[in-house]
Amino acid sequence: MDTNKNKSFYHLVKHRSVVLLLVLLMGSSACVALVTLAKTPKEDQVQQAVLPQVSSTALIPADHQTTLNLSGVLKPAEQTDVAFELPGKIAWLNARFIEGGIVKKGDVLARLDPFDYQTQLLNKQAELALAQARLSEQIALADVAKKEWAASAHVTDLALRKPQVASAQAHLKAAEAELAQAQKNLARTHYYAPYDALVAKRDTGLGQVIQAGQPLGQLVNLSYGELHVPVAQFDQPFLPPLPAADVRIAAGNNQRTGTLTRHTGLLSDTTRMAYYVIRIDDPYALHSTLPAVHFGQFLQAEIAGITLKNVLKVPQEWVKNDTLWLLSPEQRLVQYSAKVLRREHSSVLLSAPPHSDYQLVTQLPDYPQTGMQVRAPTTHTQLAVKGDKQ
Repeated sequence: MDTNKNKSFYHLVKHRSVVLLLVLLMGSSACVALVTLAKTPKEDQVQQAVLPQVSSTALIPADHQTTLNLSGVLKPAEQTDVAFELPGKIAWLNARFIEGGIVKKGDVLARLDPFDYQTQLLNKQAELALAQARLSEQIALADVAKKEWAASAHVTDLALRKPQVASAQAHLKAAEAELAQAQKNLARTHYYAPYDALVAKRDTGLGQVIQAGQPLGQLVNLSYGELHVPVAQFDQPFLPPLPAADVRIAAGNNQRTGTLTRHTGLLSDTTRMAYYVIRIDDPYALHSTLPAVHFGQFLQAEIAGITLKNVLKVPQEWVKNDTLWLLSPEQRLVQYSAKVLRREHSSVLLSAPPHSDYQLVTQLPDYPQTGMQVRAPTTHTQLAVKGDKQ
């Protein structure tokens, strides 16, 4: 009987063990299933997070007008030494004929004592009157001779007094020329300003006796000035055809305009730069209300250069070793060897790549490689607008 009890207890324990084992197996399967279902999205999320993210913008080529920012010192375009063509004594000086004075065109700057030249003029007037009287006399005598020799078949020119009349006519012309010279000399005792001018210096005084051609001072033409600006060799291809108007001139807060007129034909011995000339009309604003600029003043000039067609204008930091990174429609990085056309301030002008459906990468991952799969935001910003100016 004890034996039967032991068997029953054995079968009961065995049955419960099997049931417990089945419950454990079912629980384990359920846990595995739950873990698997919970793990799959996380793995996908991890896989997506592995792709580096970049920023990009639309690749839109545009026409860009270049600008050249130059500088130089304003210089006079024309200078004239003040000198009389005649000797004499300085009898009068204009009050504005001093260093730093400004005179207008036609103003009398100085006068010589006119006494000697007035006397010369009176003498030449008298000589002219005598020459006219002599000619009249010879003409009258020639008329008498012509009547006296009217019946003769053979009459010489000397008998008709033709040589005497010709000589009197020559003396009259000489007297007229000498009178004109005396009048001119008297006028030359006044020195007139040839243009609106700044008196750069004066080297004479009242009462000084001078010789013909002796320098008395120097005038600087105020009609226009010239700004000589050095241009580097890499900038010269972008200069517009000459002459080029509407050059913007800046002197602090003062704004003027000028015209790029010519190349001086010289290169600097040290910098090898070419020098160009910008003309500024009426620099001292004598005939306008514009702000004045002065000779010797340092000025800035901005010149509108040629227009580059179909180019990209990007920030300097986007270009590394003349290389630009693009994003293909398949979200892969593409390395583009860019042709740098020009650098302006913090921007670079590049020849546009042929990939019209690509994006321009503005922010790269840490270790970019050609063909790398990346992900980019769906929204993009426009890079440039057609006709954009620097």
